[in-house]
Amino acid sequence: MALAATLVLVSGGCGLTQMHNLAFRVDNRLVFVSPPSRSVVTNPVTVRWRMGQFRIEAPGAGKASEGAGYFAVFVDRAPIRPGQTMRAVASRDLLCMHQAGCPDRAYLAARQIYTTTKTELTLGQIPSIPGDSEAVQLHTVTVVLMDTAGHRIGESAWELDLRMRKVGL
Repeated sequence: MALAATLVLVSGGCGLTQMHNLAFRVDNRLVFVSPPSRSVVTNPVTVRWRMGQFRIEAPGAGKASEGAGYFAVFVDRAPIRPGQTMRAVASRDLLCMHQAGCPDRAYLAARQIYTTTKTELTLGQIPSIPGDSEAVQLHTVTVVLMDTAGHRIGESAWELDLRMRKVGL
């Protein structure tokens, strides 16, 4: 017991014990409109959202800034890290990394990743989660912001959970 107390006191200057130094904030700029969170949906499903305090611009349009760009949508997978481009998705795929234009829309779609300048996206087919034997599976749709140069803006990410009957049942 004394050893545990000593370790807590010694480690007080590092790691997560300095929570007051972290700058957490809730980013309410994006609000999902439909479908309702955790609702049971069927393929295809259209996800709609509203976005405030952000100017929607196409990739390559205008000077890159944190206040303008487009959306990247990730289904059942973690998004790329802040500052990264979609090349990070293919970073371990040597064929793609040495091919001009890769990753392209088809490459990303095969991995359930989509980019859009609209505030909605129709997902044609959300596949069942491998290894999940539940009849109704929980799927996660994550939206992040991208600047016009193709880099992820900040750490904000918005998640929508959807339930879907396992394909084949």
